[in-house]
Amino acid sequence: MLSLDTISNLPYLGFNNWDYVVIFFAAFLEATPFFGLFVPGMLIVIAGGFMVKLGILDIGDIVVVASLGAIFGDLAGYFLGKKYGVSFLEKYGKYFFFRKKQFERTKMLMNNHTGKSLIIGRFNSLTRSFAPFVAGSMGTPFRKFLLFNIVGGVAWAITFISVGFIFGQSYEAVASYVGKFMTIAIVVSIGIVYAYRFINKRRHIFSRYSLYVLTLNLLSLYLFAKMVESIFDNEVITKFDIFLNQKVSLFWSVPYNEIMIFITSIANPINLFSLSVILLGFLVFKKKWYYSGMFVVGMTGGLLLELAVKFLVHRERPVNALIDVSGYSFPSGHAAMAIIFFVLLAYAFKDDIKNKIVRILFMFGVLAVPVLIGISRVYLNVHWFSDVIAGFALGMFWLTLLVLVFRFITSTKPGFSKYTFRYFKKFKKQEVK
Repeated sequence: MLSLDTISNLPYLGFNNWDYVVIFFAAFLEATPFFGLFVPGMLIVIAGGFMVKLGILDIGDIVVVASLGAIFGDLAGYFLGKKYGVSFLEKYGKYFFFRKKQFERTKMLMNNHTGKSLIIGRFNSLTRSFAPFVAGSMGTPFRKFLLFNIVGGVAWAITFISVGFIFGQSYEAVASYVGKFMTIAIVVSIGIVYAYRFINKRRHIFSRYSLYVLTLNLLSLYLFAKMVESIFDNEVITKFDIFLNQKVSLFWSVPYNEIMIFITSIANPINLFSLSVILLGFLVFKKKWYYSGMFVVGMTGGLLLELAVKFLVHRERPVNALIDVSGYSFPSGHAAMAIIFFVLLAYAFKDDIKNKIVRILFMFGVLAVPVLIGISRVYLNVHWFSDVIAGFALGMFWLTLLVLVFRFITSTKPGFSKYTFRYFKKFKKQEVK
């Protein structure tokens, strides 16, 4: 089992001063109006605290950087409020979940308890980004604002860096029993379930179908984390990888080789990009705006996620591949991108086929393609078996997460969706309830 010291010394976790730049801008943007609702600055600062526990970052440096980011972010909000005033927030705040009722509440709190709203309000995701703007628009004296801003910014930075540091200590204890990557997966799963329940409790937007999607999402995350854990700890799956790699070449023959090379070529970058352009064009032509948006985000995000994991894991490919390949092996990009592409294809058109038998055949045929692509990658010895399983798991995790996120986005009021999706009403009609 890997120790925290071992993890911190792995070559793919080499850090430099860019870490502090990222933390500074994360804290800065989270404190600014509008951007603060979408930038996960708090999570990044918590991650920074975790890295302090690993010995990667310095505690003094990260406290200074995160504090300065928070302070300067609030200053930016203050001066924007001073320049544009309350009318700007009243006009555009609703598009970012900041409604008039919340504005009046923040304004009243600012009038009666300026210090409380700026210091304690820093720990609320909504007031954190809008309270400085309100303070500036109301003409709060700069010296008074600056004092509370500094106190709140430093307190916020120390608090969430401490959370990350404490998590690092707990992580060591829990990970010794269930594995380090599994522990991370558990934490992420808890966050997803909490967000799901939090949103559904207030909006009641998720149906039983969404619960199935959530279950598949968590199972996919578990499977992916298990694959990562297994290859680092040389568990049974790696031994099976080697066994299968040695045995599969016994089945090589010219006809089978040609078939498998053809199947694997379906998901090569050029071909899959061409298929993606065609499918996206068809979705736009059919005015399936909901699925068009999901397809673009799904394929782009899936590619970036798969490349990021390859860069972090650095697993070498088998040396006895039947065809020439390059790059790292884990996870299989062909498997990950194929599962995203073909499942989205089935998801987008499943309701357009009225005949039940034809629909079943369509679904079976479309979903069989990524499975065959995965088999071809193992047959050609360009991937280990666990690479393919991890690719499927990662692709399914990302796709199911996207389904839930899009369900949340399309449940917002048209005022907000006007600035996120141009065709909200058309999306809404196509949403599967």
